[in-house]
Amino acid sequence: MNVSDDVRVVSSFESLMATKLKSTGFSLPPIAKSRSRQAGNHLSRYRGRGLNFEEFRHYLMGDDIRSIDWNVTQRMLEPHVRVQSEEKDLPVVLLVDQRSSMFFSSVDTMKSVAAAQVAACCAWKVLKDSDRIGALIFSNDQQYWHKPQRHSAHVARILQSLAVANQDLSRTEQKSKEVAGSGLSDALSKLTQQKLKGCLIVMISDFNDATEQDVQRIKWLKKHNDLMGIAVNDPMELELQFSQPIHISDGDWQLLADTSLNEKLHRYNQVTQQGYQDIHQLLSAGGVDVVRLDTSGNHIADFIQKMSGGYRVR
Repeated sequence: MNVSDDVRVVSSFESLMATKLKSTGFSLPPIAKSRSRQAGNHLSRYRGRGLNFEEFRHYLMGDDIRSIDWNVTQRMLEPHVRVQSEEKDLPVVLLVDQRSSMFFSSVDTMKSVAAAQVAACCAWKVLKDSDRIGALIFSNDQQYWHKPQRHSAHVARILQSLAVANQDLSRTEQKSKEVAGSGLSDALSKLTQQKLKGCLIVMISDFNDATEQDVQRIKWLKKHNDLMGIAVNDPMELELQFSQPIHISDGDWQLLADTSLNEKLHRYNQVTQQGYQDIHQLLSAGGVDVVRLDTSGNHIADFIQKMSGGYRVR
């Protein structure tokens, strides 16, 4: 079977478009730092002239006289104003990791595929909520930037870029290409250059090789936006051991691994687990909560369940 035909290995544009049917039953966290002046479906933290009625109260010095409700004022014989809450637009920007480290799975579905499908679900959900959706999709050496917009053709363009980046991972020439630098660091630098404000930034990655400098960039983004992380990891990354002989392949070469390696892998597992703990502690210290997903193939259902359980950005 050609790997390009296996939906667990490679995401096609059509399969990402089809996630629209699954983009229900959850909600992304509400914005806490909305500064947008465009009307939308998200309540701002301050009160003003808007669409949603909250209450009547006595007129206070400095209130806008246009908010006086003359019918209530006439009945109560005292000036009363109508208090309404403004609705605000919620731009959502997806940061989607499609680096070579994401092209891995020991269970069912590649991390890169899980990330792409969850990102597609988020994009469709944002559009259904009549909000603007943007994305920065990155590999080791490429970036695809889509400014937040609000229409289905724009979502299709995002998913097309996502499919291209995902399919590149399965190509021999892409995997064999030597690249320098960190795609994650470059992507975070790109986002900071956009000077985003009042957005919800959803980071979908395995967060491999994240540095303290990357966390500082994340903290800078959080000064003006809300952030949440979606970590996609494979069980073998956290504890590499073999209960029986298996063949490991990169698509070109195969290696037979058996239980004789487990003793040598003990130190490796300790270092790896400590690395994951360190990066997640750094993210938590930066005020970023992380939803954890795996490669079992249940990533969409798992994501929807966790996001429908009242998850909130700090």
